[in-house]
Amino acid sequence: CGRGLIVEGDEVGSVREVGLEPPECSTFDTDIPESGKQDGVAHGIEGCTEVKEDEDVEGTGVSRERTTTIGQLISAYLENKSDLEDHTVHLLFSANRWELVPLMKKKLEQGTTLVVDRYAFSGVAFTSAKPGFCLDWCMKPDVGLPKPDLVMFLQLSPAEAALRGQFGEERYETSVFQRAVQQKFEHLMKDPSVNWRAIDASQSVEDVHENIMTYSLNNINAAENLPLGELWK
Repeated sequence: CGRGLIVEGDEVGSVREVGLEPPECSTFDTDIPESGKQDGVAHGIEGCTEVKEDEDVEGTGVSRERTTTIGQLISAYLENKSDLEDHTVHLLFSANRWELVPLMKKKLEQGTTLVVDRYAFSGVAFTSAKPGFCLDWCMKPDVGLPKPDLVMFLQLSPAEAALRGQFGEERYETSVFQRAVQQKFEHLMKDPSVNWRAIDASQSVEDVHENIMTYSLNNINAAENLPLGELWK
């Protein structure tokens, strides 16, 4: 069984800027050993998490899949081309993750390392930052998803994130909302059942990349023979 990393950031980030940059749901080269069976996630607020690829070993990058019917609905919503009720949007994001589970498990079984740019944690943090939502309700649709062996949180203040390119182009990309999201992430990071690692995303791309690779490689070695878990169960 393969495993993977999940790179998540409150919406301050994009993993492209920190060093891993895979196309959505496609194969890319990384420094992560192909034989590793890791599932990993990167999180951060908008403007801090995008992933750049490396050039040694095959892995698979899984991000918000915008090409499916559900993904297209989400994309139109995020780009402010359509409006959807908040509960509906949250459930659509969860459904988008669930529809990729068979592909993720297949890749993991083949021994492929997965690097996921955003996962259930982002969905929970963003929705629960809205008025009238609680963390418990937001977590329920994603209970049972493949559990990441490692979740990396790319820390960057909303003020710094706002200075980065393309910030503000999508819904939710406002400094006030990002601060609320960051607080929700900090609460989720207190969960001892999830392997969280915080990374200072204000460092240089090279330094952030080095941190990510160090955590990733250490995690692969530690989790290689462990069974794939279920999130929040």
